[in-house]
Amino acid sequence: MKTISALQNAAVGRCRKRIADAALKAKGIMGSEPPGEETPHPCGKPPCGVTAILKRKHGL
Repeated sequence: MKTISALQNAAVGRCRKRIADAALKAKGIMGSEPPGEETPHPCGKPPCGVTAILKRKHGL
């Protein structure tokens, strides 16, 4: 039982660290631009593909 408990605690600790890291990353992404203002695209219009939209909205 001690081994299972130790493994469980280690897994929970790793998850908490990942959540904290993701929160810091999201804070940096969310605070980088004021809402409603997007950086202009070099050719004048933003790319409209699925990947481009996900990158722009979610930083993926």
